[in-house]
Amino acid sequence: MKFDIKFAIEKIPMISRYIGNTIYLSVLAMIFGFILAVVIALLRYYKVKGIQRLLQFYVDFFRGTPLVAQLFFLYYGLAAALPVFTRMDGFTAAVIGMSLNGAAYMSENLRAALSAVDRTQTEAGLACGMRHLQVMRYIVLPQSARIAVPTITNDFINLVKGSSMAFVLGVRELMAQTSIVGAVSYKYFECYMDVIILYFLLNKLIHLGEKALESYLRVVSESNCIEKKNSGFCVSDLEKKRTEKQRA
Repeated sequence: MKFDIKFAIEKIPMISRYIGNTIYLSVLAMIFGFILAVVIALLRYYKVKGIQRLLQFYVDFFRGTPLVAQLFFLYYGLAAALPVFTRMDGFTAAVIGMSLNGAAYMSENLRAALSAVDRTQTEAGLACGMRHLQVMRYIVLPQSARIAVPTITNDFINLVKGSSMAFVLGVRELMAQTSIVGAVSYKYFECYMDVIILYFLLNKLIHLGEKALESYLRVVSESNCIEKKNSGFCVSDLEKKRTEKQRA
């Protein structure tokens, strides 16, 4: 088989025409998934009674089953069981499925990031008169954000790659466009080579953005103390005050 490099180069603009749909689908899924993940992570972090088993089942279910099976279930299964879902289009089903799937992974990463912050810092903040919300905002979140950025970025990259499965629901994105161009020309090797390069470049840009954000957060955390609202002492000061209070 002869590789037609001229054809591959010529078809890149035609295939990349739908990269905007891939980004739009992935960003929507990331936004909704992240919001849901934050709620789940906080509920599990504070061990809210009565829903822990349900949340654990949710995480296990969406992490333990293939994304493509979840998309088929949402788009075809629910429509067959409940007629109201027949009005749902493929794009909406893809966003919902990817959001639910991404939230399961992100919630675990966020919970791990929150748990990585030493509990003594939380206790020190409470001992100095800070409320739970203030402790979370000024002590826990700034530190856990640095920890969570790399893993959350990986989750976003996985959503971008997972968006390629949306074409099975009739969504016109990078993978669907590649399949169409390949079917018309019968030059599948060149077409799929193009789409692999496009996905790689897109995810590489996301990775570079994550590195820049990680560096920025590192500089901020090293140059500024985590302060209590309208006060001027650092987390280390909180721990010292807690120790002094215990000794007294």
